Amino acid sequence: MKVLFFALVLLSAVCTYGQTGYPVPPNSDTRLFYIQHSDNYNTYVYDARMKDTTILTDDPLDIYRIVYTEGGKKKPLSGIQRKMAYGMEVKYLARNSYEMNLAASKRLKFYLILDSHARPVVYIQVNNRKMYLDKMFIKIKDGSLGLSVKAEYVLFTGKDFSTGEPVTEKVIPKG
Repeated sequence: MKVLFFALVLLSAVCTYGQTGYPVPPNSDTRLFYIQHSDNYNTYVYDARMKDTTILTDDPLDIYRIVYTEGGKKKPLSGIQRKMAYGMEVKYLARNSYEMNLAASKRLKFYLILDSHARPVVYIQVNNRKMYLDKMFIKIKDGSLGLSVKAEYVLFTGKDFSTGEPVTEKVIPKG
C-alpha cells in the first residue's frame, strides 16, 4: 500500500509539473543527466568521458545538445550556451571525483563520481535531499526572452542517494 501511495504521489507530481511528450535522448553507458526546458524540445546532454573505468582528468565531460527542432541533430553548445547557461565549470577533487556547477548558477553543486559498479554518476543536494540526477526540466517564465530568460521552476528527477527510490524535487528560483 505504501508503494502504491508513493507511486501515485510521484505520478501526480510529474503530471502536474513535468514535461509531457518530450523526446528522451538515446541512452549511453556514460550518460550522466540531461536538461530540457519548456521553450522547445531541444535537449542538453551531459556524458562522462571515460578511459576504461576512469573518468578523464583533463576533460571529464562531453556536453552537447540534441536539436530536435532540426530532426534530432547532435550539435556542440554555442558559445553563449556554454558560457551563460549550460556549460559546466569543473573542479578536480580526487581521482574519479569532481565538483561542478552550471554556468547559469554557481550555487548548485553537482558531484561527478563513479558508483559501486564503476559507472559515472552525478549527485546533487536539492531541498535537503541528496539524489543521483537523471534529468532536469526548466519551466521558463512566460514573456522572458533572449539573455534575460527566467525560470518559473526547475524539476530535478533521479534517485534518492540512500534508498535508490525514484524522486522528483521542485525548486522555485528566488528573485
